[in-house]
Amino acid sequence: MVSGKNELDLASSKNEILLNPRWPKEDHEKLWSLATHVQDERHLQGHVWIATSGSTADSVAGTKLVALSKQALVNSAKSVNTHLQSTSQDVWTQVLPHFHVGGLGIEVRAFLVNARVVPALKEQRWDVHHFYEVLNSEKCTLSALVPTQVYDLVTHSYKAPSSMRAIVVGGGVFESELYKKARALGWPVLPSYGMTETASQIATASLLSLAQSEYPPIGLLSHAQVQKNAEGFLQVQASSLFTCYAQNTSEGRKSWDPKVNGWFTTEDQGELIDGALYIQGRSKDYVKIGGEGTNVARLRSVMENVALQMNASWPSQLAVLDMPSDRLGREIHLVSQLSEADTEKVVQLFSEKVLPFEKVRKIHYVKEIPRSDLGKVLWGELRKQL
Repeated sequence: MVSGKNELDLASSKNEILLNPRWPKEDHEKLWSLATHVQDERHLQGHVWIATSGSTADSVAGTKLVALSKQALVNSAKSVNTHLQSTSQDVWTQVLPHFHVGGLGIEVRAFLVNARVVPALKEQRWDVHHFYEVLNSEKCTLSALVPTQVYDLVTHSYKAPSSMRAIVVGGGVFESELYKKARALGWPVLPSYGMTETASQIATASLLSLAQSEYPPIGLLSHAQVQKNAEGFLQVQASSLFTCYAQNTSEGRKSWDPKVNGWFTTEDQGELIDGALYIQGRSKDYVKIGGEGTNVARLRSVMENVALQMNASWPSQLAVLDMPSDRLGREIHLVSQLSEADTEKVVQLFSEKVLPFEKVRKIHYVKEIPRSDLGKVLWGELRKQL
C-alpha cells in the first residue's frame, strides 16, 4: 500500500511482509527468509508479517515479526469503521507508515467502505505545516496520529479545520493536559489503546466524548475482550489477534504462539471498568518514544559496549534512562561523570548504533551516579536527583 492506494489483496491467500524501506537490503532478505520458512513450517496462508515497533538499528535481522491474518486486519477495520461511523464520504489523511499497523489499518478501513486516503507526509517525513495544509485543501474528515504529532499541532496553535470529524490518537501515552489543549483548539481527538498484536486499536474513546472537554474513558471495541491476570497485566482475546511471532535468534529461526486458550498477555497493567480501559503502565524497560517502542535495558547495553570500546572505566561512569517528555511522551537521557569532550565521543558513537528516536536528547553531568553496594545504579534515587 503506497500513495493512498490499497495494493494489499485482502481476499488472497498470498502471504506478504511489510518492512521499513530504510532498513538495509541484506536485513530485508534475512527477514523475508525467516517469514517464508515459518509460513511453510506452520502452513500459514493469507497472512501479513509486520515488524514490532521496538526494532533496533543494530540488530534489524533479529527483529521480531508478527503474523497477522488478513481476516484479522479486516475484523479490526470493520470494528473501527463502525465505532467511527465511517462511510464512503470520509477522507482519511495518512501520515503513519504503512509498515506499522497504525498506517496499514487506515488503508484497510478505507478500502472496506470505499473511502479516500490522502497521503500527508512531506518527502516521506512528518511535517506539521504540510499536514495542516493537506487537511484544509483536501477537506479531510478522519486521521490517526501519535501524541507527538498532536503536540506539534498544539505547539503551533493550529485550529482544527471544520471538516475534521475524528482523529484516533495511539502509539503512546496521550497525556490529559495535551488532550485538553488539543480539544481547546477544536481537534476531535479520540484517545485509543492497541498494539501490533491486535492489528491496531482494541479500545477508543467514543464520538460522543467530543461533546465535552474532559479526558474521556477509552471504551473497548466490539471485536475484543479484556481481562486482568493475577499479576495485574491485561490479557486480550479478539477476532483481530495475531497468529504467531517469528524471529532470527543466535540459535536459529524461531516461531512461537504465546496465546493461552486464545488469550494474549500484554506488557501493560490496567483495569477494565464498565467497558472502559484504564492503563496503569507498561513493564519497566519497555517505553514508547514518539509512538515508537524501544527497550531501555537494551539501550543501556549498547551504551555500555560503546563506552567500553573507548575506555574500560567509562561504563561505570555513565547511566542511560528514560525521562518524561511533553512532546515525545518519553525520551532518552544520559547521566555522565565524564568530561564533556569524552561524553560527546560516546554519544556520537551511540547515535550511530540506534534509531533516530532512540538517540540521547539530554545529558546530565554529575559528580557521582548513586549505586548500591553491589554497584547497581539506584534508579529511583538518580531520577530524584534529576
